[in-house]
Amino acid sequence: MNERTKHLRDGLKDQLALLRRRLLQRGRSGRKDLDDLIQEGFLRLCRYQHRQSEPVRDPVAFLVDVVEKVHIERVRRAAITQRIFSDQPFEEVDCVDTASSPDQDAEAHELIERIEWRLGCANPRTRESFLLHRFGGLSYAQIAERLGISTQAVTNHIAKALLLIDDELLRE
Repeated sequence: MNERTKHLRDGLKDQLALLRRRLLQRGRSGRKDLDDLIQEGFLRLCRYQHRQSEPVRDPVAFLVDVVEKVHIERVRRAAITQRIFSDQPFEEVDCVDTASSPDQDAEAHELIERIEWRLGCANPRTRESFLLHRFGGLSYAQIAERLGISTQAVTNHIAKALLLIDDELLRE
């Protein structure tokens, strides 16, 4: 390893140590998910840097802010998922009930049709954001990039879709 590489490695280690300390001091993140959040922050920093003509003035401050926002986004997503779909992740929910009667099957199909109709009447971006996330497996950031909107707008669209579904479920 040459001298320049050692200098860059040591500088990066110092910056990561500083970033970890700042995040832990703010109390937003625990130690167990800190590295995952930092990695997501670095990814967003690289994407941001790629679109900008000038470098970020304070990358550590930028990363702290991004990591906090990613943490908040994950907490909100987990709260919505728990509220709507219980503790089980959506992919693990077994929707097949082998003991259901034909009447129950008909009611379930009717409910699905009402939900599909309700989503069909929604704003196209609301519907598309929800479908891309729930059935396409895309992250909020991927949806935002694909639709050319902010991640917060994607969050709002998905929340609206979940409220529409929630309203249909409560109508029964």
